[in-house]
Amino acid sequence: MAAAQSDTLSLLQLHCPQDPAVDVCFVHGVGGGNVSTWTLKDVCWPRDLLPKDIPDARILSFGYDAKILLLGSKVSQNSMLQHAVNLLAALVGNREKSDAKQRPIVFVAHSLGGLVCAQALLQARKLVDEPERAVGESVLRIAFLATPFQGSDMAWWADMGRKLASLLQDTNRTILNDLKQESYQLKAIAEEFPEWLREREGKPETKVEIVFFTEELSTGNMGKIVTDESAHIKGYKALTLHANHQDMCKFSGKDDDKYQAVLDVLRRWVNKLKETPDEANKPREATGNVNTTISGGTNNGGLNTGQFNAGGGSTSFGYNAATK
Repeated sequence: MAAAQSDTLSLLQLHCPQDPAVDVCFVHGVGGGNVSTWTLKDVCWPRDLLPKDIPDARILSFGYDAKILLLGSKVSQNSMLQHAVNLLAALVGNREKSDAKQRPIVFVAHSLGGLVCAQALLQARKLVDEPERAVGESVLRIAFLATPFQGSDMAWWADMGRKLASLLQDTNRTILNDLKQESYQLKAIAEEFPEWLREREGKPETKVEIVFFTEELSTGNMGKIVTDESAHIKGYKALTLHANHQDMCKFSGKDDDKYQAVLDVLRRWVNKLKETPDEANKPREATGNVNTTISGGTNNGGLNTGQFNAGGGSTSFGYNAATK
């Protein structure tokens, strides 16, 4: 395995092949980090595992000061937007230096990091003739890991905040009032993003394919932090991983069934994106909501990936170092 790495507040390049076909960019949630969120013991799977299984993908991981949303004296109304703007700016600068302006982008985002990605894409749509718009249009695949998209009302979002905030060892209880304020912005993002997806559906060259991974196990006595119903958008595939909210983004090694489930999706996407744009984004054969459950075993929180049920209908605000 590679030497230990610390989290950075930047866009970190974890792997770069000689001739990359696609950029895979990881975005952590609040309270996490661009290395620690994806690391179990000494295994940082985007750095240590993924390059061997998808060798022609460049691997990036975006880091930002996630705790400022919770631990400051006030929560800024623009905090989520600023993180999103910084993500876009980091990708613009990196891709210009790497001569990768036209390379397809795949996002992999955990928890509230998924809403940072969604906000970035919504923002890019507004910037006509700006390099950020080109970055947004280069995003063709997104894997969301326990990202809340279906909160029904403000009370739901406030309750989500209380659950996630309770995972902090050093929680200042006064932040709960701030979480109410932040929830308005989060709910707005979650409502606008499906509209953005529908717009992209009408453009074959920029249509986006997404998969939602949901948590199968409870976190302590709080149950699921992000429920199955809230963690996906109708009409898109949903897979459950046999893990709780904190652990579903960490894998023990190449034989971890959870890793294999995520890898299957990412590898299929990268292989498809290496085709011509028209072929890579040809329409899906099935319509309507697809909910696939990957049932768990007992080894390493493993999965029986051959068993599934298909058909029918069926932020991270913060947590301590153990949840990264």
